[in-house]
Amino acid sequence: MMTLFIVCFFVGLVLTLLITVFGVDSFEVHGDAGGTHGHGHSGPSWFNMSSLLAGVTVFGGMGYILNKVGMTSGLLILLLAIAAGLVMAWLFFLLYAKVIYKHDDSMRESDFELSGQLGKLSVPIIGKGIGEMVYVLQGTTRSISVRSENGESLAKGTKVVILNMSKGVATVTEFSEFE
Repeated sequence: MMTLFIVCFFVGLVLTLLITVFGVDSFEVHGDAGGTHGHGHSGPSWFNMSSLLAGVTVFGGMGYILNKVGMTSGLLILLLAIAAGLVMAWLFFLLYAKVIYKHDDSMRESDFELSGQLGKLSVPIIGKGIGEMVYVLQGTTRSISVRSENGESLAKGTKVVILNMSKGVATVTEFSEFE
């Protein structure tokens, strides 16, 4: 049992140091916020590498310490070590969610999904030609080339919604059709 605790402690400690130095936390599952076409994030995963390694490290360290102070019940040592590991994993998750992830502005694949995005034409669409639409995404005003769904002309200032993307050009329709 002591070997398990020592291995958990040192493996957890070494991997935690490597993650800290190299900034790799790739074992994380992100979900979509739902209902926003990917323009929101659901928050950090409960299963992030930092939290898991903190739990494993504390589990190993606590088990080793309890063994060394003379506690004789193997089952009690195991239960206390598991409890300490879970508490530490939870505390690291809270730190991760409230402090670190809160300030994470890295782009995700869902940030590039524009279907359903609302905007306004800054350059009119004439027939089957191409115009330009401005829209706001994550607090930044952006523009994109657009064409109308059915080849109809749309005036500058018309509110439109993106239906799909093809070769960097968005296909749009007038927003009033959805109201």
